[in-house]
Amino acid sequence: MWMKFTIEGDTLLKYSSIADLIIKNVKSPLAILLNIYIEALEDGTIILMSYNGESGIKLELKANVEETGKITVLSRKLLEILRKLPGKKVVVRTSELSENEVFIHEENVENPVFYLNGIPADAYPVFYEFNWENYITINPLISKELIEYTIFAVSQTSTKPAFTGIYIEEPVDGMLSFVSTDGKRLAFLTRKYNEKKGIVNTGVILPENVIRTLHSALDPDNEVFFSVTMNQAFFKISNIYLCSNLIEGKFPNYKDVIPKNKINSGVIEGEKFLEALETVAVMSDPDTGKTKLELTGGKMVLSAQHSVYGIAREELTPIEYSGSEISVYLNYKHLLDFLKVARGRNIEFTINSQSSPMVFKIIGDDDYTYIDMPLRSIED
Repeated sequence: MWMKFTIEGDTLLKYSSIADLIIKNVKSPLAILLNIYIEALEDGTIILMSYNGESGIKLELKANVEETGKITVLSRKLLEILRKLPGKKVVVRTSELSENEVFIHEENVENPVFYLNGIPADAYPVFYEFNWENYITINPLISKELIEYTIFAVSQTSTKPAFTGIYIEEPVDGMLSFVSTDGKRLAFLTRKYNEKKGIVNTGVILPENVIRTLHSALDPDNEVFFSVTMNQAFFKISNIYLCSNLIEGKFPNYKDVIPKNKINSGVIEGEKFLEALETVAVMSDPDTGKTKLELTGGKMVLSAQHSVYGIAREELTPIEYSGSEISVYLNYKHLLDFLKVARGRNIEFTINSQSSPMVFKIIGDDDYTYIDMPLRSIED
């Protein structure tokens, strides 16, 4: 059976790009897992699916379907083709002679036309359909914050699986927390969710690429449905369905990392802190990001020294500061990640000693905390 449908190219590109996030950098001996599954149904629904062996996504969109059918095509090449047809209605059809050959071209114009070799869809993994009897719903803007305020602290290199994802828990009824750490820094945010139906067991860790895919799929007009079974998590946003295996391992007790006392603390304007940090970072070592932060009296001094190029130094004064004179080295890249989500708001900071974690909070948002460990201590 050959397949043919017409669709807005930009719409197909948008949904295909979301599906591609699941299989980006996938390492599998199964070539078909590098492909996107495409199926055209009689009611005008187009189903896109991708799967990486542990996580999968199904997206439903509408098109003018002339002939039903299904095929899988290499995701990377599909995206390259669609980007060459911006703002156009495109026709996607399989060959009448070979169901494994896909033609893609602008509607009513077959110049240019792309011929893309596919793989039969029957060999593609089946998407697990969740019944949605138990779930939590989350406002899309809240979902966006939960992801953006924490995703940057996920480990990119750790051998500890628990550090390579986002930990999601319900600390108290009605609240949901997202937590991430790479062992050197930690970010966690707690927000209210909309509704809970039935039992949803949280305290789970989800892979980073699943959370990034969820972020790309967010729609300001549709809330996020979230649920967990014994070893899988599920998300639904309107016509987008996402499932993933949970990461095995125990997430550290992040609350124990937070200092109980405030010995040295202060407040600084977030925008000025960001600008000064970006300025001195010009002379920081690109590998370590090592930047010196000094607190004394009513000022903060940031400086960086490169063994070849030289030194950069900037004073921020006056600032609110209460405590003793102290100096630490921090990774400026870590601080920039935090300050960018703070978006210019005033920052409260606390550091009790040269070897203790430095704690940052956004003034007016008590439910968000960012913690960064010094690179090494400096003796007074």
